[in-house]
Amino acid sequence: MANILVCDDERSICQMLDIALRREGYKVETVNSGEDAKKKLDSAIFDVVVTDIKMPQTSGIEVLRYAHQVSPDSAVILITAVDDYEAAVQAVKAGGATDYIRKSPGLVDEIKLAIKRALEKIALSRQNFAFKRDAATRNSLDNIVGASPAMENLKQTIRTVRFHQLWRFSGDTFGKRALRLCERRIHWRESEQARIV
Repeated sequence: MANILVCDDERSICQMLDIALRREGYKVETVNSGEDAKKKLDSAIFDVVVTDIKMPQTSGIEVLRYAHQVSPDSAVILITAVDDYEAAVQAVKAGGATDYIRKSPGLVDEIKLAIKRALEKIALSRQNFAFKRDAATRNSLDNIVGASPAMENLKQTIRTVRFHQLWRFSGDTFGKRALRLCERRIHWRESEQARIV
């Protein structure tokens, strides 16, 4: 069950969305000011924040910025009563709202759809993170069995090659120096091995 925070200075909008979203099975909390939204964000984790842009004192853009600060994984959906191009531009600059919806007779349906899309995106992001974490664990050098000097040498060579690949595409001076150092280290290892044989 997803946690949704609804923030609008119009109580009727909050009540309407509260009822509609609870019917969809979401856990919903509503507030009537940007300051109250920030307090809620400090005290709980919300999957999606739905906020009006134009509010007295603390705007929806400020709520968006704050939400991305304290809860970067939360999706933020902005709603507005007017077509405000400037507000849309600010929303993009502030870190990107998940959606931007104009208040209209179809507001509830549009918000339901936007929340569904946002939750799908969050789920995919979490799944992707889990896959990457699992792959990193499976592909760790620590999973290679063996502790002989030859095996340790192989592990060190793999680490060196990995480092080499990391900096291969770097155009900055530090990257070039690191690449040269890495190449020297590989060359030195090869010459040491040839000398031993």
